[in-house]
Amino acid sequence: MTNTSVVGKALYLELRSGSQTTQVIITPEGLTSIAGKTVPMTCYRRSISAATPRRSWRAIASSTISEVDSSSGAILQLGTDHAKATFPDRISFTNNLFNQLIAKGYTLYKQPIAVEVTPEDMQDIRQGKTPYKILGRITRCRRALNFGESLFA
Repeated sequence: MTNTSVVGKALYLELRSGSQTTQVIITPEGLTSIAGKTVPMTCYRRSISAATPRRSWRAIASSTISEVDSSSGAILQLGTDHAKATFPDRISFTNNLFNQLIAKGYTLYKQPIAVEVTPEDMQDIRQGKTPYKILGRITRCRRALNFGESLFA
């Protein structure tokens, strides 16, 4: 990406069970491009199949957010030990989703994909919009990694 700051990486997972595919995107915590508002870690998901290929993305956000430095407006960097100790609490908002997917026999298709997230993407997430620029980056990566054009069997 050129001339754009990056706030972190989003993780894309494609999970399949039979003819069903569940797509999951976990976006990092970050600041928006306008007014530097904090956006919590967010999980977008949708389940699609040949019968329902154009489902909407649903989002759920973490209730845990980091502290912001009052002088710089930046999110305070956690120490490694603190980050490792608090990560289970920060990501626990996805537990039900992954437990349901495991119970229904979903498995990871190919490999996880990480894509860059910008402050502009964070603005969309904060406004409750689907982050289409992130989806575009994921689509380009899927093609480069030979995922194939079909999202379901």
